[in-house]
Amino acid sequence: MTVGGDDARVMVDAPKQARPGLEIVESRDRDHALTVARELLRPGGVVLVKSSHSVGLEHVAVCLAQPDPVSDGR
Repeated sequence: MTVGGDDARVMVDAPKQARPGLEIVESRDRDHALTVARELLRPGGVVLVKSSHSVGLEHVAVCLAQPDPVSDGR
């Protein structure tokens, strides 16, 4: 999953060319990334969150470490 605009799109192109079947989800901001990650995650799933501090994905990491109050606890 990538977060951001045109800058993040650059990170999508190389992996897609190297592995054409690879699914990469693009998110417009950290809140959208959190929503999408919660939709995709399954029990026992693992997520690596890596970004520059300016993107603010530490918020996503903290939220993903907690049960989702809106859904079934994922």
